[in-house]
Amino acid sequence: MTAEAPAGAGPHAAPGAAAPGTEAQTAVAPRGRRGRAAWVSLAGAVLILGLKFSAYLATGSVGFLSDAAESLVNLVAAVVLLVALGVSVAPPDYRHPYGHAKAEYLSSVLEAALIIVAAGVIAWSAVGRLLAPEALTNVALGVGVSVLAAVLNGLLAVYLLSVARKERSDALAANARHILTDVYTSLGVVVGVLLVALTGWQPLDPLVALIVAANIVVVGVRVMRQALSRLLDERLPEREEAKILAVLEADRRVLGFHRLRTRRSGHASFAEVDLFVDPKLTVKEAHDLVGRVEDAIHAALEDLVVTIHVEPFVQGVRDRTLTPKEEFKGEVENG
Repeated sequence: MTAEAPAGAGPHAAPGAAAPGTEAQTAVAPRGRRGRAAWVSLAGAVLILGLKFSAYLATGSVGFLSDAAESLVNLVAAVVLLVALGVSVAPPDYRHPYGHAKAEYLSSVLEAALIIVAAGVIAWSAVGRLLAPEALTNVALGVGVSVLAAVLNGLLAVYLLSVARKERSDALAANARHILTDVYTSLGVVVGVLLVALTGWQPLDPLVALIVAANIVVVGVRVMRQALSRLLDERLPEREEAKILAVLEADRRVLGFHRLRTRRSGHASFAEVDLFVDPKLTVKEAHDLVGRVEDAIHAALEDLVVTIHVEPFVQGVRDRTLTPKEEFKGEVENG
């Protein structure tokens, strides 16, 4: 459902669909904001990769090399993000009537896979250095450059998270979370390198790199699981479904409902529900009722596309409300 659906668009129009003359208002502004964030992410990835690789060249630390390897993943992910966001905002077409928003999830899956590959490369390098330790050089310079990279990365992550929340972009959010993890990784590596310089115990450097690799795997698996779950039409969060249920229960003319189905597709959200109404209502009266219910739901959840099916209220057959938790009671109780 769109906010103030124009003639020709209809209350059930998919995100990105628009009536003639309205396309600029519905697609261009969100695309521009996401596009800017994606380009900032790409530029930041290039700059930070350069800084981290410089820290490795200055010190010879495999910990700094592992940190640079993760930033290389960030660079590839930023390129993928640009492509995915460009696809996701494309308007619905004949073959894709619900739009292309799920392209964001594919971006997140690929980023998670790259994160795990990076962890493997880091672990391989760390094991090699553990078997043949080498002394570090120019530690102060390397640490200073790495700290600068971490600060810039942190600012970039905060910016991307802010845009992701405003735009409801899973691809931007996944990218931001990965970058934030990169910040923690950098700080851990810096601590490890400083300890090596203070204690002279060379194996500590590759051991820190192995810890970094393990942490990266955990993050990659978490991002992968979330993206795959949403690709499989994971339902909306309970707080959002609660707003829909509150609207349905507040209207006295809605005598009951069941089969509430919700899902998120990138920045778009969808809901379907069957309403029980007085069988004596005319078609127009039932249509007007549905329109008012849709308007009330839209006021609570602005970007939701709602499809409502009307059924006649029948005592003993269709006469009771069934919320999603009640419908899947066994599954909910078993966790």
